[in-house]
Amino acid sequence: MKILYGIICLGLFVACQQEVGYRISGSVPGTPDGIKAYLYDWDTPVDSAVVKDGKFVLKGKVDVPVRYQLWIDLSPELKEDYEKDLRGTDIFIDNTNIRYDSPSIDSLPSRLSFKRKVKGMVTITGSPAHDLYMGFQKELEPYGVKHNEAWNKYLKVYHLPALDGVFNTREGIALVREMQDAQKGMEQMQMNFVKTHSNSPVAVDVAQNIVFGGTLSKADMDNLLAIIDASLHETPAYKQLKEFVETLYPTAIGEKYTDINLLDENGKEVKLSDYVKPGQYNMVEFWASWCGPCRGEIPHLRHVYDVYGKGNDGLNMISVSIDERDKDWKKALQEEGMKWIQLNDNKGWSGDVVTKYKVNGVPFCLILDKEGKIIAREVRGSELDIVLIDHLGDRYEK
Repeated sequence: MKILYGIICLGLFVACQQEVGYRISGSVPGTPDGIKAYLYDWDTPVDSAVVKDGKFVLKGKVDVPVRYQLWIDLSPELKEDYEKDLRGTDIFIDNTNIRYDSPSIDSLPSRLSFKRKVKGMVTITGSPAHDLYMGFQKELEPYGVKHNEAWNKYLKVYHLPALDGVFNTREGIALVREMQDAQKGMEQMQMNFVKTHSNSPVAVDVAQNIVFGGTLSKADMDNLLAIIDASLHETPAYKQLKEFVETLYPTAIGEKYTDINLLDENGKEVKLSDYVKPGQYNMVEFWASWCGPCRGEIPHLRHVYDVYGKGNDGLNMISVSIDERDKDWKKALQEEGMKWIQLNDNKGWSGDVVTKYKVNGVPFCLILDKEGKIIAREVRGSELDIVLIDHLGDRYEK
């Protein structure tokens, strides 16, 4: 009896010594010895381990399941993120024993997918949160396939020809409508997931994807945040989501545009409200001369101006540059032949465009209704054409 009691006590003692946490056992053959595997919270490394014989072990603890990124750094000598060769995937971490297996280092996708496109072959087991996440991604897959197929066709049929001033408008519109249908299907499934799994950290991640779609009003975003269970409101992921949502308030659907201080082409101080026309649809396009995608969109904007930009029943077009150097802005205006209203926020990333509109990248487009309220954001190419057709009628040639 005493022996049995001792065994029980010893078992309890050993159990008490085992700290609750995660243990990720990784196997990625072909990884050079001495290279490190990292867990990242987006841009911040939170854990690391040295790889030996293609294997590594990451150990730690999380308060609640959280999505991290597991990257193997094949370029430790490089300092800048855009230069680095980081390979790996997202992973939801539970305080469990987790396996991370890939056939080889060459099977891992790159963090910078435009540099190295690999579909990736990774098996992650042992994390209930990751299983939930991947199961839902599988359900979304048909919509993603439909969206990607339409997008790849759009690039060939509309986007690339438009750079040379050739506008296959009808084909572009049809493909964008396909993408929008797929996006709506995904968003509906995502919303249902958040409602059904409101107490799961995975729901926070899915809610973030809904917000990224950029088609919500301020009330919609607040309602989405409210769906997520209060038990998650103090987690870093929820706080990050809430902070991100707040940056979208100034450009949320239904909000009135924000007036800001700008310069006209003569260097005179003006306000945006001096040029936004009440009773007429308005476009406010933020751009910069040094921005390649901005310059790539200008041929289409010239086309829009020719079709919709004239008359009191048309679209009042306003482009706002964030160029800090006046000569760069003026040179681009001359090169591009932009005949509509041109204004400048010469304070660049510290100016009103960024600080008041919370714009963190250009080009960025807003469409305002006759009352100055935002009805569309971040629309380009055929997306913009669809908004104009829906609100101003179809004025393109049949």
